[in-house]
Amino acid sequence: MSEPKDPVSEIEQLIDELESFADKSPWYLQHKIAIPEEDFFRITQRVREILPSELAEARSMLTKRDLILKNAQEEHRRILDSAERRLEDMTSEEQVVVIARQQAERIIEAAKRDAESLKRDALVYTTELLEDMEQQFNQTVVSIKKGREFLEAEIDKQVEDNLAGFDDGDTSAEQTAAPVATGDEGPEE
Repeated sequence: MSEPKDPVSEIEQLIDELESFADKSPWYLQHKIAIPEEDFFRITQRVREILPSELAEARSMLTKRDLILKNAQEEHRRILDSAERRLEDMTSEEQVVVIARQQAERIIEAAKRDAESLKRDALVYTTELLEDMEQQFNQTVVSIKKGREFLEAEIDKQVEDNLAGFDDGDTSAEQTAAPVATGDEGPEE
């Protein structure tokens, strides 16, 4: 029998050989298989020789597979943890933005109220200032009117005094004195 180079194929071939003994067993050995002793030990010896290297290789592959799975699971957990932290950070950042916007809106509203209050106060102040100026102006107009009336009264008094001095005085003085022009006199006679 030629030996195949592939250990798995060789084991399959040895198992097939064992099964062939079951087919060749005599009919009187029901539920039993007759294998010649020499063939039994040759097959089991060869399986023992092949299996340790195959088992070691299979164990190595299983260990590698387990390591790969473990690394994949750890990477999966790390990615999930990172994603959760990032989500928390984003949520936290979003909350900060929302709070900042709310504060900004409150500040803007307060500034608007303050501006309206300042505008109202400025209008009230300006109105009061204009009222004071109007009173001062009116007082100044009254003072100017009184001053003008006083001056007009003084002019009238001077004119009357001058005219009264002409009526009571002597005629020679009247002839030599030039008449005083008051602007109220008519044409001379």
